[in-house]
Amino acid sequence: MSDFVEFGFGTGDDAIGGGRVTRFKGKEGENYRVSFVWWDEGDGGVPDLDAATPKFVGTKRHFINGVGYVLAAGPEMQKLAGGPPKTTIATILAIWPTDKHGTLDKGRFTAGDVTVQPWVFSRDKYDQLKRRHEEFPFGSHDLAIACTDSQYQKMDLSPCRESLFRKVLENDKLRDKIGSQILATVAELAANIKNDIAQVMTVAQVKEKLGGGGGGTTSNFSAEIADDVDDLLDELVSD
Repeated sequence: MSDFVEFGFGTGDDAIGGGRVTRFKGKEGENYRVSFVWWDEGDGGVPDLDAATPKFVGTKRHFINGVGYVLAAGPEMQKLAGGPPKTTIATILAIWPTDKHGTLDKGRFTAGDVTVQPWVFSRDKYDQLKRRHEEFPFGSHDLAIACTDSQYQKMDLSPCRESLFRKVLENDKLRDKIGSQILATVAELAANIKNDIAQVMTVAQVKEKLGGGGGGTTSNFSAEIADDVDDLLDELVSD
């Protein structure tokens, strides 16, 4: 993969192998309740929560020290990065107001206090999500996330009994007050979500940013460890 690909669970995901916004990042010891809010549109222009899958976008990217994440663009870019690219995936979540234990704050919910953010993650986490979705479809169930490690974004993922996003869209008052706000933010984020994964740069542009042809630092980590530190590096390097 050398370009961005949109897909969903079981729909084109066999192909998956950076105006930055704040992304969803779990904090150790915190619990979250999230809805998947990026879907194909159904009748009336509203998300089709009965569709087979929410939407995702993915690509292969390199991390280059001093540059950040860049779209994989062949052997020369790999040489600059010092290693092969990694598959990275993104979608869009609504993060509902809860306490640190994951219990919904009904007052804040009623007031429309919801955060909508892109979520960028590895292929391994995508596979975990796919398994949850197969048993508890994300159009009907929220996801409860318990973060066990902030640094490496390790998480326990479990389904909720219902989807707050679906409840919001099915209630006229909530749809007008909260749903419209969520949908407007989703549209804005979806238009730029590729930039939240990787910068599209030529080899010449990378060399220029490095100051005249320097290369990235070759990692001594194994491929497995490199996958774990991907999120950590993303926090430390800005475009």
